[in-house]
Amino acid sequence: MTTLRPRFPSILHALVAEAERGSDASGVTLIPQPGQEETLRYDVLLEAAARCAAALAEKGVGHGDRVLFCLPTGAEFITSFFGAQLLGAMPTAISLPITFGGAAGFEGQLKELVGYLRPTAIITTAAVIANLPHVGDTQLLDGAELYARATSSDAPMAPIRLPDRGDELALIQCTSGSTGTPKGVMISHDSLVVNCEQIVRALSATREDTTVSWAPLYHDMGLITGLLTPVYSGGNSVLMPTTRFLRAPAEWLQLISKYRGAFGSGPNFAYGYVTSRVRDEELEGVDLSSWRVAICGAEPIQPVTVRRFTERFARWGLSRTAFTAGYGMAEATLALTYTRPDAEFAYDSIDRQAAATEGRAVDVDPQSADALQIVDCGEPVDGTEIRIVDDEGKPLGENGIGHVQFRSPSRTTGYFNLPEATAEAIDAPDWWKTGDVGYLRDGHLRITSRAKDLIIIRGANYIPSDFEQAAETVPGVRLGAVIAVGYRDERSDSEELHLIVETELDAEQHEALRRSVTAAVTSRTGVRAVAIHLVPKRSIPKTTSGKLQRAKARQMFVEGWLPA
Repeated sequence: MTTLRPRFPSILHALVAEAERGSDASGVTLIPQPGQEETLRYDVLLEAAARCAAALAEKGVGHGDRVLFCLPTGAEFITSFFGAQLLGAMPTAISLPITFGGAAGFEGQLKELVGYLRPTAIITTAAVIANLPHVGDTQLLDGAELYARATSSDAPMAPIRLPDRGDELALIQCTSGSTGTPKGVMISHDSLVVNCEQIVRALSATREDTTVSWAPLYHDMGLITGLLTPVYSGGNSVLMPTTRFLRAPAEWLQLISKYRGAFGSGPNFAYGYVTSRVRDEELEGVDLSSWRVAICGAEPIQPVTVRRFTERFARWGLSRTAFTAGYGMAEATLALTYTRPDAEFAYDSIDRQAAATEGRAVDVDPQSADALQIVDCGEPVDGTEIRIVDDEGKPLGENGIGHVQFRSPSRTTGYFNLPEATAEAIDAPDWWKTGDVGYLRDGHLRITSRAKDLIIIRGANYIPSDFEQAAETVPGVRLGAVIAVGYRDERSDSEELHLIVETELDAEQHEALRRSVTAAVTSRTGVRAVAIHLVPKRSIPKTTSGKLQRAKARQMFVEGWLPA
């Protein structure tokens, strides 16, 4: 295994080192709206963070405290984040409510999270403070007011105190879990800089590279790849709000072109989104030839999405090797595997019946009706090991489909205040159970599904995405808005396949659509769905990071269902 020696003991050490360059320092450029730009050079950012730390200390925030962030991407978030770290406090970021029409629900979730993490303060917007005034004894601090203090030249600055112990916590990441209260994933300073070093090595990143990101800072992809890794490498980053990307995805590509971005990240849906939503006329003058690494992770990667994306934007200079598949999770800080940045996108075509009944990856003709396409997510980053085990924990050989486990110096120290959940996630001596199912081939990892999402029909394990992709080929079905779940009612001896499908078709067309979806899924997979549950657009629940919530969808649309 490669020995890892991070170049800095903590991300704060990296920030200080770059800040010492003064006017030659790199920085973070924020683009809240087209035509608006604010650059925080790292020396300026460090001073602002120190003033913010002083303001937080006045509010009673100190070493070892948790600080909850509920802010959009912006200078307020970034300065407060580093300010909290300078005090030895642990930042934890969550998403803002989309609207306050459902404020009661958000307030309930927030109170539950506050009861779990017991933060000293919540840093948020004035709108949240006005609408959610009751969260126990935890202070609600206005991020804009803190930033005003941070940018005031006569405001006091806290001393620049850098962590002297790598095992102290740098931050807590809330998992986006599909059900229940999120778990607080504890990330130490050691783990954070190790993963940044792993990412830098895997992507051959340098100080000369610029990252352009829209991914939210409350999500590990946005925080680690969009902000902290550039700080670690001394590179520049350009950040735009997630809401801008969703409203006008062409702006992401325009910013990559303008700032000569080398790195940009997103889940599978983002690449499909820009491919289908961006118009040619919006790309006048755009040059994507600088985009060396287009990272994709956080959700299953679909080969058809990749092919459409790379083919669509080739005429604007996008390299055919730019698309870089990866695999990671909050419990690893972020990254576990990447494909080489200079490698072309690759996937396997395996026999679905052998996968379902034998637990083996067996190659078939890609054009075969029995072909199941599984993406190559690359090899482990330096210092990380991946293994596949069966249900009894016995390691499997190459092409054996089983449970994915890893060990790495970037691994979490565990879940905050949840020792039983932490112990349950560890397979002795120090392998972490990811909860995913996949296989290894030539040292590269392939992910087939989440273990809890497998649909088990008469003893065979089926991958939900196989059913979902088949359904999405039917006109009238909304792309990315299908969930396949297994459900066994009291009268059945086995799970049965249910499909929850979003559509905008009128009610009189629903029966025909059900027949078409049933036919498409049966033809492709050999499994007949017992029911097709048609729902209006935006009915399927998703996490704040955009992942489909299968368990919640099953509960909403399937449980209690009885055939006529």
